[in-house]
Amino acid sequence: MRRDVRILLLGEAQVGKTSLILSLVGEEFPEEVPPRAEEITIPADVTPEKVPTHIVDYSEAEQTDEELREEIHKANVVCVVYDVSEEATIEKIRTKWIPLVNGGTTRGPSGQQVRPAVGELHGGRAPHHEPVSRD
Repeated sequence: MRRDVRILLLGEAQVGKTSLILSLVGEEFPEEVPPRAEEITIPADVTPEKVPTHIVDYSEAEQTDEELREEIHKANVVCVVYDVSEEATIEKIRTKWIPLVNGGTTRGPSGQQVRPAVGELHGGRAPHHEPVSRD
């Protein structure tokens, strides 16, 4: 059984990574959002699986490429967060984030195609997008 789980949230600036983390901890979306949240640890006794969970925020403005690669390597789960109303952030999933997470390829370690699983809406209505899946 795993001793702990490490979840990394990454994506373009201003897509809602930090807001998601802070709303989890504070149970509501914060009025003011810092550029990056400190690492959050959810104790084992409050998780259904009784496993401590670490949630890590990534900020391109505050961290180096080397720090990002290190965080990706340490993560058990990587969530690529994007703004569903901003096509540029959606495009960066394919051109930047998935290849970065997969070490330069759009396919995962066993050849499966990896697709993002977290979309965030910032104000207004989002254009229609098909549900995100993993082939």
